[in-house]
Amino acid sequence: MTAHTFWKRVAAAAAAAGLAVALAACGSNGGGGSTTTNGRTTLVWNMWSGSTAEVDSWNHLSQMVTAKYPDTSLEFQTSSFNDYWTKLAAQASSGDTGCILGVQSLRARSIAPLLVPLDDMLAGAGVNPADFDQSIWKGLQVDGKQLAIPYDFGPLVMFYNVDRFREAGVPVPSVNWTVQDFLSAAQSLTTGGKYGFALYPTIDSVIPWSLSLKGTDPVTPDGKLDLSQQGFVEAVQWYTDLVNKLHVAPQVAASSDPTPALSSFIAGDAAMVVDGPWQLVNVKKQAKFEVGVLPIPAGASGSHSQVAGSGFGISQTCPDPEKALQAIAVLTGPEALQYLAEQGRAYPARTAQQDAWFSPELANAKEGLKAAIDNSVSSPATENYTQVSQLFTQYGVQAVNGQQSVPDFLSSVQQQTG
Repeated sequence: MTAHTFWKRVAAAAAAAGLAVALAACGSNGGGGSTTTNGRTTLVWNMWSGSTAEVDSWNHLSQMVTAKYPDTSLEFQTSSFNDYWTKLAAQASSGDTGCILGVQSLRARSIAPLLVPLDDMLAGAGVNPADFDQSIWKGLQVDGKQLAIPYDFGPLVMFYNVDRFREAGVPVPSVNWTVQDFLSAAQSLTTGGKYGFALYPTIDSVIPWSLSLKGTDPVTPDGKLDLSQQGFVEAVQWYTDLVNKLHVAPQVAASSDPTPALSSFIAGDAAMVVDGPWQLVNVKKQAKFEVGVLPIPAGASGSHSQVAGSGFGISQTCPDPEKALQAIAVLTGPEALQYLAEQGRAYPARTAQQDAWFSPELANAKEGLKAAIDNSVSSPATENYTQVSQLFTQYGVQAVNGQQSVPDFLSSVQQQTG
């Protein structure tokens, strides 16, 4: 297969996955993301980040790579999580991706054509699959091929403002709390222009409620999207009612902020929000209050959230895959994951480093996160999961604000994504 034919297929796969293929790339060095000058190789590393604190963490890991391999350096290029996938498609269409690519488990299948299978290379790089939590190790496989090495994983959890609970005289919830406990607290904490809860209509944030309330996942085990399932429709209706019926969460607006609900929580405008443990570095750096962590409240089907996580893979265009894997082995190694855990950036994919996430200031998060992990489930993803996510949010904003019925909203997404 010629390079031209290969990249036409990659661009087609990216388009089918819902990644808008644009003309502008994100300024890599060219040459497939690698340059060598005077015996020193620079590898372009494409990754998402959501704050300066995150960028600082990734740059620290980049320095760890050079410390171990003085002839190798990384050029870190970043964008927001949502923009990352669009820019990756743009780079793929011109054969200009970085050597090292960030890979998220729910989107691994959609970018599989871009990535080098790692199975035959792992032992040579000193990477032992047994050192990792197997749920996320397998989550970064597509059709039995390992496409990335994980650095983090975790279920979505409930962050809550401990200070707001105490000031309002609302009992601080336990890990065994229920949906009724959540609703009662949200109603009590919605006062004085502030809300009990903040939400944004992403499919990732709705799935834990659907799993807990109705035991329903919108993606079937064989990777097919079915938004018409009665349980899922009822769960989404319950979710939108938090805004336009119960009024415990504010209306939402289409936003360039990739995490508007989390931003509202950090600002103190909402007392609770659902997000992932990987966000704790941002919450810890910015929030001016004590933050608690709990599992999703239990509904009729228990307390459940889908497991997701991320890692790093190697681009098909990388001319130095061995050096790229050496670098990834450092980025996902024990020392790196110990550091990310201590920063609150990543709940480690390596089991031996997981307790490091619970630094003294995060000690109160341990019970909640452990309970969420114990009750979490693997969640399948479609090949066009990015497109599904984009359309779910696009139409979901109208549904949450009462401008479109939930069945019509879900039908629109289903029809456009197949």
